[in-house]
Amino acid sequence: MFRPAYRRYVLAVVTAVYMLNLVDRLLIVLLLQVIKKDLSLTDTELGFLTGIAFGLFYATLGIPIARRADHGDRVTITSLAIGFWGLAVMACLFVTGYAQLLVARIAAAAGEAGCKPPTYSLVGDYFREPAARTRAMAIYAAGSPLASLLTFVLGGWLNELYGWRMTFFLMGIPGLILAMLVKLTVVEPRGQKAGDRDGAGRPAESMRSVLNTLWAQRSLRHLSIALILLYTMGLGLAPWYGAFLIRSHGMSTEELGVWLGLIFSVGGIAGILTGGYVVSRWFADNERGQMRLSAATIAFLVPCYLAFLTLQQKYQALAALVPLITVFSVYLGPTYALMQRLVPDEMRATMMAVVMMLANLIGMGIGPQVVGILSDTFMPFAGSDSLRYAMLSVSFLAFWAAYHFRQAGLTVKEDLFMSADRVAQRAPCQSGARAAE
Repeated sequence: MFRPAYRRYVLAVVTAVYMLNLVDRLLIVLLLQVIKKDLSLTDTELGFLTGIAFGLFYATLGIPIARRADHGDRVTITSLAIGFWGLAVMACLFVTGYAQLLVARIAAAAGEAGCKPPTYSLVGDYFREPAARTRAMAIYAAGSPLASLLTFVLGGWLNELYGWRMTFFLMGIPGLILAMLVKLTVVEPRGQKAGDRDGAGRPAESMRSVLNTLWAQRSLRHLSIALILLYTMGLGLAPWYGAFLIRSHGMSTEELGVWLGLIFSVGGIAGILTGGYVVSRWFADNERGQMRLSAATIAFLVPCYLAFLTLQQKYQALAALVPLITVFSVYLGPTYALMQRLVPDEMRATMMAVVMMLANLIGMGIGPQVVGILSDTFMPFAGSDSLRYAMLSVSFLAFWAAYHFRQAGLTVKEDLFMSADRVAQRAPCQSGARAAE
């Protein structure tokens, strides 16, 4: 239906959307210590700012947006969301206190909530063959490390020149440009199919049906739990990387931006592409092997965090961060591609939104807050090392997540067969309905 070159273009555009809507979260990672000093905040307040305040709105708004994305115009939803995100990030220029910063973060969360579900679903429609979809999802997931490179390097430099408020303002401008690009150049594939009129050919699945599918399929249930645990650990620790390196190793924001930008981007891309390549090359028809690979790499995160957080020299800690970020990224492409195959197309965006709602409510909502509270709690006896021990405590969630990846692999073949059988049974009914029209 679409030429390969155009499909690659669309993949590049939706990856850019995914990349850009992570910029403000990464700026918080980079500038958290600067904001703390400027606004005289505690670690508990910072934990609330980066956790519950952002995660609650991001997670809950994702559901209604995803419901619309499963049967509506995903291109329009995406363009409006990334445009609103850009305006919200730019509004940080006018922040003078904690309450205003809180409102700006909540507005940014609303914009981000509308980006991932529709773009994730679009990738699935443009790349339907399993191996091609796995590769496409790996490229889409590479938007995260690319965002790290853009944000940490450019953000650190801009902060040194203009301060953190102007940095947020300048980094939000591309959101408005990308919103116009999406709306004007990306085609909603549903409107190109016979019998489809603005998505009417695909009625949305009921929320009850989506929840039943998530719970009934054992592999999907275990993958959802694994992602929730990983998000709790990953999003809980993410805002504190910069603060830890500044407090424990005396790094400046400009120096920190260059190092984190290089490490997160190079390590993240290497991990994502390695995961996509290894799965396509050696585990293309072995979904159980894919899950075992993910389980092994996730479990290896604990010794990686141990090295990063306990090595005493700055460059030793930075060197330990490279394998950590690489290993943390291997599971992304195979996992997201597999989750798409486990549900019918018309519930794909809603399924991802439900999982992300739970992952973000628990992970983003609780994770940073727990780290901040633990850091303040450890302060009387750990002093400046309190954040080190708080982060280390949370890192052990990786073992629990690895267990659920392994359990998902035990039943994934059976669940994929059942999913394909349901789609085959539904196809004649839908064809008959269109013929009757």
